[in-house]
Amino acid sequence: MLAPASTYATKGPRSATELPASHAVLTFSEGATVTHTRRLRSFALLALSVCLSRSAEAQDDRPGHLEGRVIDSARARPLVGARVVAVGPDARESVSGAAVTDTNGRYRIDSLAPGRYVVGFESPMLDSLEITLAPRAVVIAAGQTATIDLGLPPSVKLRGALCPGVLLPPQTGVIYGHVVDTETEAPLSGAVLAMSWGERDFDKATLRSVNHERTASATTDDRGWYRLCGVPTDTWLSLQLQHLGRAGPVIRALVEDSVGLAVRHFSFDAATASGATDSLESRTHSALVAPLSGTAILSGIIRGSGDAPLASVNVGVRGSAVIGMTDALGHYSLRGLPAGTQVLDVRHLGYDPAELSVELRSGVIVTRDVHLRRIVSLDSVRVVAQRSPYREFNELLTQKTSGIFIGPEEMEWRKRVTFTSEVIDKIPGFRIAGKGWNARVGSTLGPVFCYGIPTIVLDGFEMERINDVPTAFIGAIAAYRAGEISPGNHDRGCGVIMFWTKR
Repeated sequence: MLAPASTYATKGPRSATELPASHAVLTFSEGATVTHTRRLRSFALLALSVCLSRSAEAQDDRPGHLEGRVIDSARARPLVGARVVAVGPDARESVSGAAVTDTNGRYRIDSLAPGRYVVGFESPMLDSLEITLAPRAVVIAAGQTATIDLGLPPSVKLRGALCPGVLLPPQTGVIYGHVVDTETEAPLSGAVLAMSWGERDFDKATLRSVNHERTASATTDDRGWYRLCGVPTDTWLSLQLQHLGRAGPVIRALVEDSVGLAVRHFSFDAATASGATDSLESRTHSALVAPLSGTAILSGIIRGSGDAPLASVNVGVRGSAVIGMTDALGHYSLRGLPAGTQVLDVRHLGYDPAELSVELRSGVIVTRDVHLRRIVSLDSVRVVAQRSPYREFNELLTQKTSGIFIGPEEMEWRKRVTFTSEVIDKIPGFRIAGKGWNARVGSTLGPVFCYGIPTIVLDGFEMERINDVPTAFIGAIAAYRAGEISPGNHDRGCGVIMFWTKR
């Protein structure tokens, strides 16, 4: 069983500055033998002491200041936009302050009452990694400026804390998370998280690139935690939760090499999950998979540039039959959705497609707003030399004995189509069942009759669905019908459709 790895705590050095020593209270006792002159001197000293004490108290009331920098040690750069908070011992608002770091990672908090404070910072990065850093202690002296620098631990320490005793090679990291049951919200133990990714090697003998599919898995412990150490960084990973013969949707995740770890939580609903035939380990192209359904509801607003609501945006939950479109106010509402961790797909012409994980529950309305980023159009450039970026596509086209080919020039006018399935639907020998993200491609013509669906290959790697990659990102297509001779070992008897993304 894997041990939980929810947080990583680090404790920074405390400041060497201490509070100034308090003034001693002088007590004068008048003995019977004390003369009147000495008694007058004592009263004078007492009055002077009171005056000095009041003066010191007035001086101690002057506010102090706190400044410093916040460093992202994992990426070796300033942490911009982090919220630094200083809180006094009694946590009253009057003895606390906050500031946000600038582009250089610097912050300054003014008007702090003298005393001891604990200082910490908040940032979206900390939230996404669910890292808890112990606060630092600092003393603010009256009228003075204290300096304290904060920062994230280096990625080596973060990975080492999550995978103690494990030597992680370069360009590898950690992915971990928590799994719960949607019905009880209790930790789900014994669930398997299956993972796959693609790797490309170079064959020195044939001077060709060779594609390999790698797999890994982890099982949740008694408290529902899983952890996978040594996963590749800066590579898209396909994750799927499997439990009791049922499987959740395939969700993509990326571990940034500069950070070295990522958090991905899951929830699982056995009643609405798909069968094992749709899992990563036993996926098949022999039959269409029935769409998922349930009683969950998802709604929200889709916004674009300048936070303006976007109308006519295609919205859907992957694997379900529910497809919606935003109204004039950018609002969407999807009903009859499966519970658990699901994938929300959002696509709109002229904007980058969005793919977000959402947590759904049976009979519960969940709100999820989405902000789409407009696709930037570059100015025209002069081409002085040109080399085709689709070498494999051109080789197949040269050796063409069968198949239908759509090159980069033809794809230019097809890129305005929202879904790739709409492009394939125009190719003789293929049919499209369903609409939107749930569309499946099948064979209708060919030398042999086929009951299944063609194998879909993207840049040398097999993929699940025809619409997982937007049409705007595709540079070339080669389609082989059932019974036609296709390259490689991808053909399952129902044809092959090969895509190459733009280079």
